[in-house]
Amino acid sequence: MPIHDMLYRCPRCGHDPLDGHKGRAKCSSCGTRFQQGRGSVIIVRPPKAPPERISASRLIADVEKMGGPGNGEGLLREAIIVFGRAEGHDIIRLRGEVLGFSERISWKGGGLIKLEGEALTFVPDQDAVANVEEFSCLLGDIRGILISSSALQVTLDGGRMYQLEFVDDSSKRWEDLICLALTRLYARSGQHITEFKPRITVRPDKVGAT
Repeated sequence: MPIHDMLYRCPRCGHDPLDGHKGRAKCSSCGTRFQQGRGSVIIVRPPKAPPERISASRLIADVEKMGGPGNGEGLLREAIIVFGRAEGHDIIRLRGEVLGFSERISWKGGGLIKLEGEALTFVPDQDAVANVEEFSCLLGDIRGILISSSALQVTLDGGRMYQLEFVDDSSKRWEDLICLALTRLYARSGQHITEFKPRITVRPDKVGAT
């Protein structure tokens, strides 16, 4: 995942978004640069201080402290995507040995995805409305959410799984954004989400609550 996709907000000053390409990114506000190091380490280069080697997990936590994906109490965002639907699995083999399985994605089209209130709504490109499958759901219908490579996978009731690839936004931001919206949704009914992937699992907010 490119650094500016993973760190969609500057972990140093909170500016949104970072500019970048693949293994490099820069904050246009404070001037801090970020460069992929070895493994999960990112080299952080402040404009007037020595470079630091910081784990990606710590920087992601800093993004959350700076505001994460939210823009206040109301969660509202839209982005251009192409999306597909999982239609079976392909077997991954190495030298005749089965290593695992990957979803076979049938691409359905592109358009605009919107998060507004308690719904995800997909609006197809006007030039391709006749050929594009609908994708819209209530947040309460989501049964799992995770990132696969640089795409976001959303699982709905009945095992339907859609894969969203963002053209002009961060898949990590959208994962965080939908997870935050789901957290608030479940909290209103007295439930706490303990896992988002591969399936959402919940427990009562308070021990003994019903």
